[in-house]
Amino acid sequence: MKKSVQETNRIGIKWKVCIALMVAAVLLIPAARASASDLTRIDSSTFRRSPSISTIHIGSDVTEITAEAFKGLMNLRSITVSENNMFYTSYSNCLYNKDCSELLCFPAALSGAMIPESTVSIRENALYGVSDSLREQVRDVVDAQARENVMEWQVPEERFVHTASGLKWKNADGILSDPDTELKKLVASVIDSSTTADMSQKKQLQKCFDFFVATSSYERKTDYPSGNWAPDYAKEILSTGKGNCYNYAAAFAYVAKGLGYDARVCTGTVMSSLGGRAPHAWTEIRMGNNWYIFDTEMQGAKGSGYYKQTYDTYPAKPIQQLTSLAVSF
Repeated sequence: MKKSVQETNRIGIKWKVCIALMVAAVLLIPAARASASDLTRIDSSTFRRSPSISTIHIGSDVTEITAEAFKGLMNLRSITVSENNMFYTSYSNCLYNKDCSELLCFPAALSGAMIPESTVSIRENALYGVSDSLREQVRDVVDAQARENVMEWQVPEERFVHTASGLKWKNADGILSDPDTELKKLVASVIDSSTTADMSQKKQLQKCFDFFVATSSYERKTDYPSGNWAPDYAKEILSTGKGNCYNYAAAFAYVAKGLGYDARVCTGTVMSSLGGRAPHAWTEIRMGNNWYIFDTEMQGAKGSGYYKQTYDTYPAKPIQQLTSLAVSF
């Protein structure tokens, strides 16, 4: 049934009134933005009278921001910083020191953000007002990155270290010794060939990954490992340069262990390029509170994308783990 002209006009008037009310409501909302362009210092008193602030821009002249500066701003969602500021910067709506090594403020109303890989510490009150679950996630990420960026002499776990007389094995008590088994000698060769003492532990892992992929080639086999198979499979590919996914996974797990990481070999299935699922093995390394996939065999086959992945980001997902075997020397 068609509406009359009068009814149509009445509907149009109602919409106009609604739009007018919405515009009026927006105009009545107090400003939720603040600028610190004309300041040199920001402390707890700077925004004390403006608790509704949602965005803050920090100018080039600001040289000091105290740990209490943003405490209590529960509506804050974004902080930006002038590119000309010599002391501070912003990334993904959060505030950092200039080199992004320290997180200074994660806005309380921000639901998520990317954390720079260079961030290794969190200042007091930086996570004030952030939800418990998000706060824990941010701390986990930063703690893991702090752990990854330590130098080899700062790693408390047993590992190989560079010395003036060559690569040595450092025991938990700090005593140095020459590699005393075939497996240790083979792993030491990989680490010595691809790393230096001035690299962080994280950098050493990346260099060893790239070196191992570049110097190893795939060799198809029909047998499947059983029992405590990891040491023999690792020695085989490290001595010959050839092996299947089980060899790759075992060897890189021992390389990671040689750098001081907790590492394990995992077996299961991945998507096959021919369709269906295929047996596979990969390395998992613990960083912080999480385990990550490092798949050297797939990296060699595909060229990229298999360094430090999760089960959600792994390119050939779904990947299914059936067993895992921790490695140790």
